[in-house]
Amino acid sequence: MGGGVQAISPRPTKNVPSRGTTAADPQNTRRQQVLDAAARLFANRGYHGTRIDDVASAVGMNKATVYHYYASKSLLLYDIYRQAADFTLSAVHDHTSGSAREAIYCFTTRLLTGIAGDIDRAAVYFQESPYITEWLAEEQVTHIQAAETAVYEHLRTLIDDGVASGEFIACDSHVLALGYIGMTTGSYRWLREQPARSPAHVAAELSSALLRGLVRDEQGRRSFD
Repeated sequence: MGGGVQAISPRPTKNVPSRGTTAADPQNTRRQQVLDAAARLFANRGYHGTRIDDVASAVGMNKATVYHYYASKSLLLYDIYRQAADFTLSAVHDHTSGSAREAIYCFTTRLLTGIAGDIDRAAVYFQESPYITEWLAEEQVTHIQAAETAVYEHLRTLIDDGVASGEFIACDSHVLALGYIGMTTGSYRWLREQPARSPAHVAAELSSALLRGLVRDEQGRRSFD
C-alpha cells in the first residue's frame, strides 16, 4: 500500500450502506431479500435470461408474493440500478472539507468497499447498461443518468479545485474524471477473484496511481511511492 495514502490520514466518515434496507421493518427486509435474489440471478443469467418464477424459487416464495413486492421484473432491475447509482453519488459527496487528494482517497475507499460488499449488484449495473433504455422507463433511465452525471461532475470539480489551489498540476480534468470513474467502478470484474486484496488496499493503490501524477510538489509525489 502506498505510503502517501497512509500519510493522508483521512478523518473517519460515516459508513454508507451498500443496500437501502431498514432491518426493523419485516416488509422492507423481505423486499430486499427479493431484490438480492434477483441481483444474483441477473448477474449470473442476465436480465433477459431470468424469470420472475426463478426469483420466487430462489427466495422461497410463490410468484404472487414476489409480485406483491415488485409488480414487474423491470422494477427489480430499476431498484438495483437506483440503489447502486444513489450509493455512488452518496460516496462521492460524503466529504465536506479537507484537501482534494484526501477527498479523492475517501471517495475511492467508500466506493470500492460498497462494490466489494455487493458484487452482484455492481455486475448487473454494468452488464445490463447497454440495454437499460430497452428494459427501463424513460424517467427511470433519466434518474440513473442524472446520478452518473453528478458523480462525474463532482469528481471533475475536485480535480479542478486541486489545480486551482495549487495542490495539483494543470491537467485535463474531464479525461481524468472519466478515466478514474472507469478504473474504480470496473473493479467489480476482478474484486471477487482477489480475496487477498481488501477494498482498502485496492483503493490505496488506485488513488495513489492517480494522485502520484496529479500532486504538484515533488515531495508529495514521492510520498506515494
